[in-house]
Amino acid sequence: MVSEADSGNIGESGLFLRRLCRGAVRRIRTLGELLSWPMQLLRWRRSRQIQRKMFNQTGCASAAELIIYLVPGIQRVTGGGLQIFALQRMTRELYRDTGTRSVLCWLSGEGWSDHHFDGFDNNEIVFLLEQALAWAAPDCRIMIHLPEYAAVRFCNDFGWERLAHLRKKHGLRLNILQQNVEVMPNPAFIRNLLNIFPDLSSTIANPAWGTVGERQRLGIPLHYLPTWYYPDDAAWQPYESKENLMIVSPDASPHRDRVLDAVKTAFPDLRIQIIWGLKYEDYLKLERVAKWSVTFGEGLDGYFYGPSFRGGVAFAVRNGTFDIPGLENKTTIYDSYEEMAARMVEDMKRLDRKDTYEAYNRSVRGPLNGIFGRDLTVQALAAFYRGERSIP
Repeated sequence: MVSEADSGNIGESGLFLRRLCRGAVRRIRTLGELLSWPMQLLRWRRSRQIQRKMFNQTGCASAAELIIYLVPGIQRVTGGGLQIFALQRMTRELYRDTGTRSVLCWLSGEGWSDHHFDGFDNNEIVFLLEQALAWAAPDCRIMIHLPEYAAVRFCNDFGWERLAHLRKKHGLRLNILQQNVEVMPNPAFIRNLLNIFPDLSSTIANPAWGTVGERQRLGIPLHYLPTWYYPDDAAWQPYESKENLMIVSPDASPHRDRVLDAVKTAFPDLRIQIIWGLKYEDYLKLERVAKWSVTFGEGLDGYFYGPSFRGGVAFAVRNGTFDIPGLENKTTIYDSYEEMAARMVEDMKRLDRKDTYEAYNRSVRGPLNGIFGRDLTVQALAAFYRGERSIP
């Protein structure tokens, strides 16, 4: 038999071994990070060579005007990030035969060892902001498009004095990309920016945010720039092309299990896939064939309007921030998650016939087509660069 004292000694020995193992793991991890530094330095050097070569080859070094879109350095696909890449491509097309060039740059302090974003298929070279500013011609005029969520951090980290210096040297202009009104900087911060940039503006991704009241609150002109980041025209597809599949946004929600459990019980053969860890192109394949989509995110977000463009039926809860005009009375847009849990199964049963399914999709797609589309985004972007503003 083991005595109480022996039992205590065994416990202390076990604790000692656990601590020893944890210490060893920490040291191995630190050693691994140390050993990875040569590879990181080689990667850094290769990225710098590629960036310098492409900055020259694309004519950015001699451009009369340089338009910079700042993107986060995190290798994760988001709707906002996709939109910034799309806007830069559209800008490049608009100015293809002119002395103006556009580039993507990592936000200051991010992406230092990378020159490419790997989350979706693209051929874009992403530069460090410091590179673009240093390599631009001395008389180059510069404009920076800044994501709203990073505006305060960027100005503080980059430095207000440096911003003022670039205003004098390059006539620097700033535009705040407002892709989520809930993280837009407050009016006090905007007023500080106006001291340096009296021509400060903001482009808005949702027409619901473009009000005279919001223009007065912020104190800067607003311009509606519709969201469109699809690589295609998001063509409509008929009911018979749809698979027995429901795609679900990856947003964490306390209501998700309750809603999905009800769906699973009513439709045991339905495949339900939460979108997580997929390349964007793989997600689009699912979006094209999914019969149903449900979002637990920002209201009427990309998981709602994307599948709807492609002939699917999507479910969401309106939140007032990401509402879309013309969809106020649609039966698959609920006032609460409690209502979604109570009604969604019956709505799916009612809509799961070709005639009713396609008729309902048309009733949703109609208002969406009046607001979103590649041509609409290109037209709005061209108007912005001509100096036009939706709410001047």
